[in-house]
Order: sequence, then structure tokens, then C-alpha cells
Amino acid sequence: MLFKKLLKDEQGSVIVIIAVAFTVLMGFTALAVDTGLLYLEHTRLSRAADAAALAGAQELPDTSKAQTVALEYARLNGIDPDTMTLSFSPDRKEISVVVNKTVDLYFARALGFASQAVAARAKARISPVKEVKGLIPLGINESLLPLSAGTEYMIKGGSQDGAPWRGIIEYPGQGKGGDNYRDLARNGYGGTVAIGDIQGKVPGNKSGPAEQGIEDRIKACQDGCTWNNYRPGCPRVALVPIYRDMGEQVRVTGFAAVFLERVGNENGKGNDNRIYATFINYSVSGETDDSIINSYLTSVRLSE
Repeated sequence: MLFKKLLKDEQGSVIVIIAVAFTVLMGFTALAVDTGLLYLEHTRLSRAADAAALAGAQELPDTSKAQTVALEYARLNGIDPDTMTLSFSPDRKEISVVVNKTVDLYFARALGFASQAVAARAKARISPVKEVKGLIPLGINESLLPLSAGTEYMIKGGSQDGAPWRGIIEYPGQGKGGDNYRDLARNGYGGTVAIGDIQGKVPGNKSGPAEQGIEDRIKACQDGCTWNNYRPGCPRVALVPIYRDMGEQVRVTGFAAVFLERVGNENGKGNDNRIYATFINYSVSGETDDSIINSYLTSVRLSE
């Protein structure tokens, strides 16, 4: 009788132990599964926030366009724009993205936890680049600063403008023949140009070769691109130096991107041709320096 009683008591204890162990096991299961779920969701939100911030920053300092692009990238990454908050720094060079989402839990419901809030943050900033490859042999005089997106500028003058120099820049080692200038206008300079560099001026007009290269780029666009709506890699987007005229030479003081508009003249003579382009906000990959002023070509980086 005593043995049976002990056995019965022991079975009762085992049941209690099993019940406790099962509860603990459920807790660990809830912790493992639901924590994994929260981690995966946080990773997805973080990547979406990074993508939205980087995409939006490329449109800065135009905060309105940056907001539109950031929201569009959020949608493409499965993020409800209503769950995302955007803000901009006072200098309009940084965009902050915060995404909040409530995640439904599964096993943790047994412990009284039905959901958990998850948040992700990202910041992206634009900074001026120090040096550039691919410049065309035309630029913008710093006397025209500040530049305004959507404003058209003459980047090469004609003989009717009176100046002996028409605006063709001579980069080191580029060659002096007409084919060289045509190729430079069409494909850009293969060397690196840095802010502060001194570049030469090409004597004479050199209108024909430079204009032919620019016209080739304009004709190569078959997508109907415009300065405010162009496809990535559009040949009508060109990188140019901003320069200070020093007489026989020019000093590079900044960089900009332009949308090549047209080659035209009012007199019908070839040496009167001018080249016009519209300034656009644009970003490239490159080393940056926040101390640079009066330069408009930027690189985007995550700052948080």
C-alpha cells in the first residue's frame, strides 16, 4: 500500500514537472520563433528605409522631389507610406526616414503578447565630390552662380559673342585634333579632374568637333528624355566643371551635371553656334568633402 501511494504521488509530481517544463518550453519556443520573426521584419524595414533614404537623397536639395521619390521606393519595397515619416535637415542636404510597423506574434500569444512594434531608421546625406571622371570639354563660368535646377545656361559661345575664347576646355593629354574634341564631347574625359586644378583653354573656335559630339549625344537619346524626366544613363546628361576664368587658363572651382538641350544659332553660320544645357541636381559615386562650396555635383552616403 505504501509503495502504491508513493508511486501515485510520484506520478502526480511528474505531471506537475511536465506541465511546468511544457510551459517553459512554450516560452522558449515563443522567444525563438517570434524573436526571429521580429528580427526578419526589422531587417526588411531597415533595408527599405535605407533604399528610400538613398533614393530620396539623390534629389536633394529639392525636398519635394526627394519626398516623392522616397515614398515611391518605400512602396516598391512593400512599405505602406502611411507608416513612414520623412524629415529634412535645415540645409536640405540630409533626409531622415523612420518606418514603424506593428508585427503580429504567434506563440507569444499564449503568454499574453499579441503584437510588437518594430521601427527602422535611416539617414542619407549628399556631399560635394572632390574629383570627377568623364567631364566634357565645356563648363559653366562661376560668375553664373548660384545655379538653379531647371535653368538653361549657355556652355559654349559663338563668334557673335565677341570673346576670343568660346568655352572649349583643354584637359591634360587629350590631344588637339578635331577628332579628340569630338570624342571628348561625346564620351567625356577619361582622366580625373579635381577641384583646384588648372586647365587650359583651347584656342580658336573648335565649334564643329565639339558641336558634333554634343549633337551625337542628343541624338543618341531615343526615349524622349527631358531635364526633369530622364532615364538612368541618358546620354544627354553630362558632367561639366565650374570654372574661374584666369585669362589664359581656367581654375576648376566645382562640378555640376547638365541636361544637354540643343546646339543652335541665330545667324545660320557654323562658327556662331552656341551650346545650351539645363542644370540638374545629380549624384555620382566619389570621394566627398563637406568643406567644398559652390559645387553642385554630389555623392550620396548613408549617415545613419
